[in-house]
Amino acid sequence: MDFQHSPEQDDFRKSLRRFLSEHAAPARVREVASAGGHDERLWRRLCGELQLPGLHVAELYGGAGASLIETAIVFEEVGRALAPIPLASTTLAIEAVLRMGDEEQRSRLLPGLLSGERIGALAAAGPDIASSATVRAHRHDGRTVLDGECSPVLHGYVADLFVVPVEAGGGVAFHVVAADAPGVTVVRLPSFDSTRPVAKLQLAQAPAETLRASSPDEIERVLDVSRVLLAAEMLGGAEACLSLAVEYARSRRQFDRPIGSFQAVKHSCAEMMIEIDATRALVMFAAMSAMDRDELKITGPMAKAQAAETYILCAGSAIQVHGGIAFTWEHDLHLYFRRAQTTAALFGGSTRHRALLADRAGL
Repeated sequence: MDFQHSPEQDDFRKSLRRFLSEHAAPARVREVASAGGHDERLWRRLCGELQLPGLHVAELYGGAGASLIETAIVFEEVGRALAPIPLASTTLAIEAVLRMGDEEQRSRLLPGLLSGERIGALAAAGPDIASSATVRAHRHDGRTVLDGECSPVLHGYVADLFVVPVEAGGGVAFHVVAADAPGVTVVRLPSFDSTRPVAKLQLAQAPAETLRASSPDEIERVLDVSRVLLAAEMLGGAEACLSLAVEYARSRRQFDRPIGSFQAVKHSCAEMMIEIDATRALVMFAAMSAMDRDELKITGPMAKAQAAETYILCAGSAIQVHGGIAFTWEHDLHLYFRRAQTTAALFGGSTRHRALLADRAGL
């Protein structure tokens, strides 16, 4: 395996980074976060002009026909900018439909999600979906309806379509529910991360359709892909924290010298860089080997655990480097700190993912 990005992928990264630096600058992120956490204008441009949600989806369904590597690059750059858009929620819903829908469902559901006309949300964020499904299905008037609730749902209050894990005979099957269907109520919840709002999905005899290829193996594959993409997002956030720390250490002076010349600050930045380099290598490998299911079972939880710990370390260390100014809530680093904490908890924390890795590796 050629363990590096191609020149085309590097050019794509640079182009996307420039775009986000212009349209998702820190001032704009804070403005949108205070107004609800969803930049609709930016989201439509990213979907319409750049096709970001569908890079790894076949052209047959309206995607770009690229690979998960390009999608991981997108998540990394969006995480670096903290762009307040429903990229994670929609992409995870797309992945579920792509892997577990039949041909008719993929052809019908994916184009709207890929174009940005509809926003999707995977109504699952807990550590063990199979044992914690809180929604039940039954037949009513000849159709499948759902009862129960899911929480938290990323960007749930702006979603048009939900992919919901439903208890089914001791297992779990994924169902699709439209946000405007009868019996569907979405309640917005307080979010520690204002750039990624969450909601509670309540279902009362809400009509739904089953993703017909749902199976334990496919559900785990969807979750492992989700872990890789979230790891890429956390990598981007960690890189941003290091950049902010280095920039401040070079410009802030004490005793007539930059604080970056002090040994304690040097060591802190070096530790961040070392952890980021290790995480970058792991995320790249996980994205490049995602087509190998056996490999993905190992790299998925490993990348999520490593990236979560790196992001939390870098956010905390960057705050320490900045000193008193960074301890004010108004400083941008607190947005990264909050994103690090909340993303690390998705699908379980690092301890949960390392236990999952050990179980799969037979350790």
